[in-house]
Amino acid sequence: MFGVGNPEADLMFVGEAPGADEDRQGVPFVGRAGQRLTAFLDELSLPREQVYIANVLKCRPPGNRDPQPNEVAECSRFLEAQIRAIQPRVLIALGRHAASLLLRRQNLTLRNLRGRTWKYEQAKGNVAIPLIVTYHPSFVLRREGDDARRGVKRHGPSEVHEAVMTDLREALRISRASPR
Repeated sequence: MFGVGNPEADLMFVGEAPGADEDRQGVPFVGRAGQRLTAFLDELSLPREQVYIANVLKCRPPGNRDPQPNEVAECSRFLEAQIRAIQPRVLIALGRHAASLLLRRQNLTLRNLRGRTWKYEQAKGNVAIPLIVTYHPSFVLRREGDDARRGVKRHGPSEVHEAVMTDLREALRISRASPR
């Protein structure tokens, strides 16, 4: 699957790989993680149709395993072409795998990646775009599920939910301040 959304979007979200629901429907982020991503966008009063959503891998890895380096290498040229075509004002990496590819850095934790603005750069086409890294919606769902199983009582959004919203508000702020 290639991607979905506004071809002139200011914000472009990049995930790791399609899940089972995405693989069946041929559209990125339509399963539970996609529903959570849509909820995040709703909280920002940002219709999903105004953003562009893509994945590093264009097909689901067997057994939903982590992407292999050769798969990432094969698919990255398609993602780079998408980014050049969309020309977003801000890229948002959903999770560590997407961030690692976009930053061309390995072995960084989300703790080290979040909370700052990075630069995504491509030599081809002279592309340099602000990049925000946040938690993948599936991580948010897992963390909240773990909390519920441990009996954690919550009044309002979870800490990880709030962290994502902080990251997305920053991406939105940058996109509004950046010329196209």
